[in-house]
Amino acid sequence: MIFTEPNRRVLTFYSYKGGVGRTMALANVAYRLANTHGLSVIAVDWDLEAPGLHRFFGVSPDVAGSTSGILDYFVAWRDAVARNAPEPPPEVERVLDWLIPITDEKHAPRFGSLRVLLAGRLDKTYGDRLAGFHWQDFYSRTEGSAAVETLREKLVENADVVLIDSRTGLTDIGGICTIQLPDGVVLLTAPNHQSFEGTERVARAIDGAPEKERAGREKPRVWLAVSRVPLVEESYLADEWFGHHNQLFEKGVQEGLWFREDHPDGIRTHALPHRARWGFEEKVLREGGMVDSKDPLVLAYEQLTGTLLRWLRKWSIPIPQPLADASTLSRPEDIAALQEEAAAAEQRGDTIGLAITLYKLAEELHSAQRHEEGIRKIEQAIGIFLSRGAYPEHARALHRLGDMLLSTGRVDESEEALRKSLTVARQVDEKVTEAGALTSLAAIRFHQGNEREAADLIRQMDTIEKRLIPGEPGVLEFFIYNIFAFYRTGRKEQAAELSRRIMSAARATGRPELEAFIEKLLTRLGNALPGVSDVPVPRPRTDEQESDHSQNTASDQATSTRHRTGRKRTSSSPIKRSGGRSR
Repeated sequence: MIFTEPNRRVLTFYSYKGGVGRTMALANVAYRLANTHGLSVIAVDWDLEAPGLHRFFGVSPDVAGSTSGILDYFVAWRDAVARNAPEPPPEVERVLDWLIPITDEKHAPRFGSLRVLLAGRLDKTYGDRLAGFHWQDFYSRTEGSAAVETLREKLVENADVVLIDSRTGLTDIGGICTIQLPDGVVLLTAPNHQSFEGTERVARAIDGAPEKERAGREKPRVWLAVSRVPLVEESYLADEWFGHHNQLFEKGVQEGLWFREDHPDGIRTHALPHRARWGFEEKVLREGGMVDSKDPLVLAYEQLTGTLLRWLRKWSIPIPQPLADASTLSRPEDIAALQEEAAAAEQRGDTIGLAITLYKLAEELHSAQRHEEGIRKIEQAIGIFLSRGAYPEHARALHRLGDMLLSTGRVDESEEALRKSLTVARQVDEKVTEAGALTSLAAIRFHQGNEREAADLIRQMDTIEKRLIPGEPGVLEFFIYNIFAFYRTGRKEQAAELSRRIMSAARATGRPELEAFIEKLLTRLGNALPGVSDVPVPRPRTDEQESDHSQNTASDQATSTRHRTGRKRTSSSPIKRSGGRSR
């Protein structure tokens, strides 16, 4: 569980009318949350009368006919209450065993994880079992609400996000899925008045539901998506429809049914175009094959996924800049070469090599001001490092993600990543990463005006220093983080003194490349902190020293920073192979 908030875990996809592509939208969002953003996703088929979500992920009829699901869980609960059983039925614990992991190459995400919970065991008896189950009796006589809450708890404890495919229309199931269960609801409507009118009615029901029907949780957040929008033929009719219904949409904004920040382009924000070619089979539009990454429907799914992801991760608080270091601009050829390197690592099955390259690619994208792309790449690297037991790299990548998020003003998300980095770093005694995470957290607290907590975080650096072993790798990096921590929390005198000590230590090593690195870092630090005049100024070099330094540095770079593609790099990455498993 990496990025989602406890009260932002369950999302329902609902449509008042059928035939609007609700299940396909959910399947495509589920795949992208896992594949692109590395989340652990559970997709639940709650459309008991017309189950079919599993078909989008290649679950075979044999597996679907032999694996229990939602209906079987509730039937077991009902029967246990009917016979006055003192404990919940064993199906409460078994429900996690019913989750079907999507692992075959044709349907599985490359990153994160995706599991499906069926509507029920889809054998020949399914229809009769469904016909014998009545929701009103279940709620009134057999503690149905407790059964739903217990199931919800089991699922959210085992995933970053749970996506629920709900039944259409105004039904008992619809109320459970749109009011009691979810933290958020995606309402899909076709571009016609009947569908929009029914969808608006459901939005009002969600908004007006009493707290007891929501089990004490906040009102679910609502997003509106218009599906099956024509691209070419009759597009002028679609324009007319949008023009008319945008007034009704705006009225909904004013009444709090949905929010402006979720729909910056009004009712057109989440328009899912009609693409007849994808209507002949249950399909997740994933990269490769016949799917174009620029297909309008693919782009619409990507946008909807991004909107939901930002909410799942929590809204951010703006923070004064600069807090993060200014990045140097990247070159397009660097990015292209790293993309090729990542593809090569994936093809040969070098998962740790892939993750390291994704980390470097994230750095380049971030330097090129392509922040969201960089964040997605480093999230993928984080997922791989965690799954392969490469915990030092996992901690470092979480720290870098935190700093990337911080540089874009997403403070809440940044703090969560930094605290996770701090926890992992302490578990594996990764002292430099621990110091870096503390530095960034202290800077956040200082700029929020909480100087006491910032000082407490800085004091924790003292405990790290006591654990340092002289001569071990990372000692200088630790003290550099100490300098940053002091400067970024207003302790300039302490920072200046430590800067001078670092410079002296670097010069005493007799390694000109290390001395040059420290000089460059301190110069950049001085440039990043206007008004600071006590950062040590790099001493002038003689022509002979400059020549020796250039030769040594060039030689070191040529031998130590050549990548598997043969490309030379001009900067190094903190991500290197540790003792973690590689395959």
